[in-house]
Formats: sequence, C-alpha cells, structure tokens
Amino acid sequence: MMSAPLRLLLAVSGSLMVALLHDTRLLLIAAVLALTALLHAVCQRRAPRRQLLRRAAILNLFVAFVWLTLPWQFANGGLHWHAAGLEATLQISLRCNAAGLLCIALLSGIDACGLATAATRLGMPAKLARLLAMTVRYLSVVHETRLRIQRAMQARGFRPRCNWRTCEVLALQVALILVHAMLRAERVSQAMRARGFDGHGAAEYVHPRAGKPLAATGKSS
Repeated sequence: MMSAPLRLLLAVSGSLMVALLHDTRLLLIAAVLALTALLHAVCQRRAPRRQLLRRAAILNLFVAFVWLTLPWQFANGGLHWHAAGLEATLQISLRCNAAGLLCIALLSGIDACGLATAATRLGMPAKLARLLAMTVRYLSVVHETRLRIQRAMQARGFRPRCNWRTCEVLALQVALILVHAMLRAERVSQAMRARGFDGHGAAEYVHPRAGKPLAATGKSS
C-alpha cells in the first residue's frame, strides 16, 4: 500500500498534468483512468463506499451546473447550442472529473492530520501544515456550534422571514458563532501550551481515536 506522502504527491502531480491537457481525447483517457482509480479505492475499502460516491456526486453537481449554463446562447430570438461553448463544457467536465476523482481516490482514508503530515514530509512549512490540519479539524466544530445555536433559536420560536428582525437575529447568530470560536481557540491554545507546544520544532499529531502519534510537525514534551 502506498504511503500518504506518495499518494499526496501523485494527487498533486496528476492534477497539474490534467490541468495542462487541452486535447479532448487525452482528457477522456485521464478521466477513465481516474474513474478506474476511484473504483479501485472503493474495492480496497480505504474509506466508506458511500462517502466516496457522495464526494464524486458533489463534484458532478458542479459539472451539471456548467452543462446547464455554458453551452447555450441566445440567437435568433431563441436558445441554441453553441459549438465553442459545448467544446469548452466537455473539456471542463472531463478535466474536473479526471482531477477530482483522482484526488478522491488517492486521498481517501487520509484524515486532516495525516494530510498535514504528508505535506510536511513533502516540504510544506510546518506552520502551514499545522494551520491546514487545525482548520480542517475545527471547521466541523464550528459547524456543530452553528447547528446547536440554530436549534436553540428554533426552540425559542424563531422562524426566518424577510424582515429586519430576521436580519438582526442572524447577525447575532454569526456573532455568537465567532465568540464561541474565539473561546475554543483560546482553550485549544492553552491545552497545547500545557503539553509543551511552542510553535517550533517537531511535534506529533495524535489521532483522537487511535491514541497514538501520527505525524511530526510541532514541539511537544
């Protein structure tokens, strides 16, 4: 099985190569290869099958939106296909699927900490890797905070409408989310410093479930 740094390197290199392709036939071959890689990842069970298919479906929602807008033009009082727009749409669709499915296949099963570790081993600055890992980790926490505040608002009878009161309540919701995020950031900073982290040197990320170090990107003691 390939290591995480190698998979990240292949994903980035493959995406760059796909971005430089302009021949539709080559893009089609790249998309087929990426689809094959995704099916291989599904068979290898690197991640839940539903999760991989959901990511592929989200990617193709953007592709569907492109097909609904780009290849059309108004001419002679009606809506008609445009040859140049159709060609551009086809290339965008193939390019998105080739690069997107390749990244989904290669990076499946790698969490934020593992991705930051792999990026550090490939030469990314340690501070940027830590920022990447913590951003991915705490975006879900901020989302959970938003859902909790929203449920509390609905329990108190709030129903969004097109009026000034709704704007005020939504502004207060955003402010509460930011306050909660700042307080959590302070607690996380205090916890990291209590464990000897000073922002320099090499430290090990610890997966919350595995309970063992995954990466080395900050100092700990």
